[in-house]
Amino acid sequence: MSITRAQKLKQLKNKLKELEEVKLKEALAKYGEAYQESGSAWNENAAWELADEEVSVLRAMITEIKNEIRSLEHPAISSTNIEPQASKTGKKYSNSK
Repeated sequence: MSITRAQKLKQLKNKLKELEEVKLKEALAKYGEAYQESGSAWNENAAWELADEEVSVLRAMITEIKNEIRSLEHPAISSTNIEPQASKTGKKYSNSK
């Protein structure tokens, strides 16, 4: 059974809401607790490092889902291939989002 674009958008938006409102909120709470428990040695605390990694992963997942939603809502924009431009230092930067 094939999924329609509207169904896919609904699924992605529900997943985004769950990630932002539940999982990220919980991860940020753990992050804050680990930071407070560690005092000035927060950067040497394994619990803080794990919480920090979890927050980073969740933020990356949220960004990925937002990009997928954007590509489904605006297919003409996302299908435009814009070549990355090189800066004066030679690093490439993309014009697309």
